[in-house]
Amino acid sequence: MPVFPNSFLLLFYQTALGGLFALAATPFHELERGFFKSTAGVLFVMGLLGFAGKADLYAGSISEGLKAAVAFEVIFYALFLVSFSIYLFSLWGERVRLRARAFASSLFVGLAGLSLSAHGFYAAPLLSLETILYPASFFFSALLLGGVTVGMLIGHWYLVDAGHSLVPFHRLFKFFFASLVAQAAFLPALWILLFFLGHPETVSSLKQLWSEHYVLVLARVSAGVAAPLIISYMIWRTLKIPHTMAATGLFYIALLGVFVGEILGRQILALSSLPF
Repeated sequence: MPVFPNSFLLLFYQTALGGLFALAATPFHELERGFFKSTAGVLFVMGLLGFAGKADLYAGSISEGLKAAVAFEVIFYALFLVSFSIYLFSLWGERVRLRARAFASSLFVGLAGLSLSAHGFYAAPLLSLETILYPASFFFSALLLGGVTVGMLIGHWYLVDAGHSLVPFHRLFKFFFASLVAQAAFLPALWILLFFLGHPETVSSLKQLWSEHYVLVLARVSAGVAAPLIISYMIWRTLKIPHTMAATGLFYIALLGVFVGEILGRQILALSSLPF
């Protein structure tokens, strides 16, 4: 598949999947059902847009001779959307078992599809460090994208429907912050592990990336990790007051930083096939 569009469309899939993990951290019975309906609806549309955007890429791959990895990626992405749609449907009613099973299957199928997507970006053999590190990098990015998106949406929900306990907001913030810290710790570890233990072609790409695009790498870390870490401290201090309107505004800024950082990361992925 063409590298550039495939890299950037991955962002939609990661946000939808990571958002479901963020919803899993939200206490279901402490918020109005409307929050889960609206948030899941936004996430589903993002996943659907990503799949629609990749439809031409999948069709092109089919016309060139469909590879097994691409075929399974199509299947798992479609199954993810089907499971997600069933979960979304189950929110209108009290189909508890259906909702739980659809939600769990969305997570597992989505993770499988994300791992298959990662496989298409590296040239190392299956039995290599890249087989573990690439999906892990995609997963951490998904958690961060989903966490900041759902965090912003729950803040907006408190502005619309005030008077509820702030426990769900605090839990979403903790999920976002944990995802951000995990991303901040993983990126340098990823660089070191790939440089010393990666496939020779991966090591060559690392050297070329730093020599030709080090400004892009620094911008990605600054916008996508350093700035959101500073803003997360401000959100925490604001929630302690508490002031949900200010915290929501800060979440908007954090979302901007995270998405800019991840878009720069997709540019790096497209240029060098490295998951930063």
